[in-house]
Amino acid sequence: MKKHDDNPNTLDDDILEMLAEAHDPVEIDDETVLRMRNNLMSKIKLPQSGIENPPLEAGFDLVAASDTDGWIEAFPGGSFKVLHGDITIPDSLLSYLIRLEPGFEMEGHGHPFDEETLMLEGDLSLGDIQLNAGDFHFAAAGVTHGKVSTKTGCIAFMRGALPV
Repeated sequence: MKKHDDNPNTLDDDILEMLAEAHDPVEIDDETVLRMRNNLMSKIKLPQSGIENPPLEAGFDLVAASDTDGWIEAFPGGSFKVLHGDITIPDSLLSYLIRLEPGFEMEGHGHPFDEETLMLEGDLSLGDIQLNAGDFHFAAAGVTHGKVSTKTGCIAFMRGALPV
C-alpha cells in the first residue's frame, strides 16, 4: 500500500480511489463553487521573490519582468500571478497575469467587477471574440462571456476578479 509521504494525515491512494469510485458525480451550484474558491484562495500565500530590488518610496511597487516566482496554478494548464491586490479577500479587485498552455479550455464565466484584458503573447478566444498579442478586451461587471480557449497558449495582463 502506497502512502502520501508529504502529509501523514492524508488517506492512502487506494482508499481515496475507492471513495472516489463509490460516489456519483454531483452538480455544484455557483454559490458553493465561489465559497470553495474563496476558502482555497484565502489559504494561498504568495511566495516572496528572490530578486532584490532597491527599496521603493512609499506608494510604489515593482514586479520585475525577470521575476518567475509567484505563479499559482488555478486550473490544469492555467496559472496566474498577482501583481497588485490581496487574493485573501474574496472577490477582490486585482491586477494579475494569466498564463494559459496551448489547448487550454474552460467554461465561460461572469465578472463581479469590470474586467480588462491586455494580450501580451499568443491567442485567446472568449466565445466568438478572438484576441491576439496587443489586443485589449473589456467585459463589464455582470456580463458573461463564452468558453475561454487558446490554440497556441497565451500570457495576458488582467484587471478584475480571478475567474477561479
